[in-house]
Amino acid sequence: MLLIPIILGLINYYLFRVAAAAYPGLSVFFATAIILLFLSLFVAIFLEKRGKLAASLPFSWIGYTWLGITCIAFSLSALSDLVQLITVSFNDRAQFLFVLISTVGLSLWAAFDAKRVRLRKIRLRSPKISNANHSLRIVQISDLHLGDSSSIAHTRKLVDTINQQKPDIVVSTGDLFDGYLELMAPFVDALRKIEAPLGKFAVSGNHEVYAGLDQALSLTELAGFSVLRNGSFPVNSQLTVVGVEDPASEMKPDEESALSTLSRLPFHLLLKHRPAFDPESAGKFDLQLSGHTHGGQIAPFHLLTKLAYRAKPGLTELASHQHLYLSRGTGAWGPQLRLFAPPEIAVFDLTAG
Repeated sequence: MLLIPIILGLINYYLFRVAAAAYPGLSVFFATAIILLFLSLFVAIFLEKRGKLAASLPFSWIGYTWLGITCIAFSLSALSDLVQLITVSFNDRAQFLFVLISTVGLSLWAAFDAKRVRLRKIRLRSPKISNANHSLRIVQISDLHLGDSSSIAHTRKLVDTINQQKPDIVVSTGDLFDGYLELMAPFVDALRKIEAPLGKFAVSGNHEVYAGLDQALSLTELAGFSVLRNGSFPVNSQLTVVGVEDPASEMKPDEESALSTLSRLPFHLLLKHRPAFDPESAGKFDLQLSGHTHGGQIAPFHLLTKLAYRAKPGLTELASHQHLYLSRGTGAWGPQLRLFAPPEIAVFDLTAG
């Protein structure tokens, strides 16, 4: 666990060196500001562990926002260091001003873009959907990460957007809640207003485990979702929803058991937080919905998600009439910033074909 603070500390020290090299006379100011911003996240964690949730909220917001800003500034600083190797005219002061102005601009854009949730509409044809005159509409949310950085006004706006799509089914593919669970009652009330006549279904994500799995899933159920833990639910004669537990859970995922008892007749919708495809499940489901990666959330970290998972954001055809859809997520983890990885609500229309 010490590795992450060490890495973050080194990144902050690197940014200090960039700033101090440009303006040596302000080095004490830079050092003090960076240390205070860096430590604010650890103050928030300290207060949260001791149950002082309300007191930790401002420190959490400052700390996570700074974390996001440092990620952007670090990438720009590393890029500008490469430029300095090529041209000596790009001196320390020019580098600092480039990083500062670019970081401010990109951070403001990332904060704005994190609140602009896109609708991704996908139409899928399947021979398992028999009613040619009526499609089944499924809405997917993922990685909402309701917790210390969440806004109840934004959550209510999301609920309104979902209801405007008039879904038959709404699914959450993990990380719905993320800490500060004792303060989540208003968010539960908002989520309860999501309307889906054929049901609302959810699976666990790794952050529910970190927050306290039993309590997080209880809140999910209070919000009106049926939680599927290595199990399935027959919605109607045309659709069965299957949910697999996240690997971080003590229960452990058992995709084979969850899929083994299903008949071949209805359309099988597989909910799975992480976008890994199990070759043993080939031909046993029709559409897998996943999240977890956030599309990198802040570029260029999408390159790391590509190393961890082969699936790319969006729809991937695994085989004939078998697809995987990877959501970029509806919310944001930690820093409420999204740089070139916009949040989304996915809307699927299943039609006969």
